[in-house]
Amino acid sequence: MDLPLQDKIAFITGASRGIGQACAVALAQAGAHCIISARTQMGLMQTDDKILSFGGKATLLPLDLGNSDASQQIDLIGPSIAAQFNRLDIFIHAAFQYVPLTPVTQITDRAWDKNIQANLSSAWRLIRTLSPLLTATADANAIFFQPITSVQPFWSPVVSIQTALGAMIQTWQQEIAQLSSLNIHYLSLPPTNTLLRQSFFPAENKLKLNTPIQTANDIIALITH
Repeated sequence: MDLPLQDKIAFITGASRGIGQACAVALAQAGAHCIISARTQMGLMQTDDKILSFGGKATLLPLDLGNSDASQQIDLIGPSIAAQFNRLDIFIHAAFQYVPLTPVTQITDRAWDKNIQANLSSAWRLIRTLSPLLTATADANAIFFQPITSVQPFWSPVVSIQTALGAMIQTWQQEIAQLSSLNIHYLSLPPTNTLLRQSFFPAENKLKLNTPIQTANDIIALITH
């Protein structure tokens, strides 16, 4: 059996369902040991069951990125992975917490603060804690997702985060370009049938969308070519 990612270490956020779960399963099928993280313990256990069903390996890390008390726990992820595995080959940041679409003038303080914490500050902290491992591992990959590709009315909570995250990722790319073989990807994915997308587009024809497995296979092909 061909295992192109044999002995590789992968860390996937948002791994309890959707694209994150599909990526974790596909990575494990390719031979990687997957560290899987998400808010819900039950969802992580379901992902773990899928991985164990074909003899794959996973380490579970329940973590709510939207919880302000999680900052210290996020900061310890890099050192913990270093202590246990001494490398990190793949980081897929699939976690994104839903925020209501609303006019700019009606965004509440609470919704704004939670959006920043869950979907931007957590990404910055993950980059900071994982960068030493990723840059030290030959030909590692860090993958982030772009939710939408254009500005639309009421989408300010998503677009604002997307713009800031994109700028941060591009800056990081430039900072390490001459220092490491790390491949950093900010992907605009094909429309995929996930619960998150259903929250944003409830009337969409799901039969015309990619399945999470199809999208995950495209992502895995990107890093195993």
